[in-house]
Amino acid sequence: MNKEKYLHKVIKYLSCSKKDKKRIYEDLSADIDEALENGESWQEIEMRFGDPKDLADELMENLEVDTKGRHKKLWIGLICGVCIVVAIGFLAYKMFIPTTILLKDSTYFNYDEVHDKAMEVIEYASNDDYKAIANIGIDEFKQDSVKEQMKETMTMMKHGAFLKISSEQYVENSTLTSKYAAASITVMYEDNAITYTLAFDENLNLSAFYMK
Repeated sequence: MNKEKYLHKVIKYLSCSKKDKKRIYEDLSADIDEALENGESWQEIEMRFGDPKDLADELMENLEVDTKGRHKKLWIGLICGVCIVVAIGFLAYKMFIPTTILLKDSTYFNYDEVHDKAMEVIEYASNDDYKAIANIGIDEFKQDSVKEQMKETMTMMKHGAFLKISSEQYVENSTLTSKYAAASITVMYEDNAITYTLAFDENLNLSAFYMK
């Protein structure tokens, strides 16, 4: 199936307002276009995104819309997977709806500093060095149970040699109480592609680490 058919299937499975569906469609479409511009084929992107229904289910878990009187929120990591989540503290702002802007427009974070930090994490992840990742994370990352979770996931997701970074996206998420710099980075390896979603707190400590 092509890009348009894939996106329409994802939208069909969403149970949210037309406004949120339109926003999700535009975000996903932009992510796909960026990946295509960076050299990924549509087949690679479709494989990375996975089944449309599974992606829609995951989006609904992260989306705050008016459903039965409650709000759900859409965090920037729209295409993040279910393989691993070490996201301790990243949703600490649960009671506040975050505002998202491009990181290059941020007056708080320095884009180059965040980019360099993200590349450091990608290098560690590409070498399956979960201990190094834990050392640059917030305190919860240093817990034995969290390090063991990362170790198990990295062991499961065999990827082969690093080839290239095919796409990068950086944003700032801010609420009334905190700010986070977030990155979604797709890396092409010898055996497969992995999308990393990272978040850094105000001191550039790693506060979220997703792999798909």
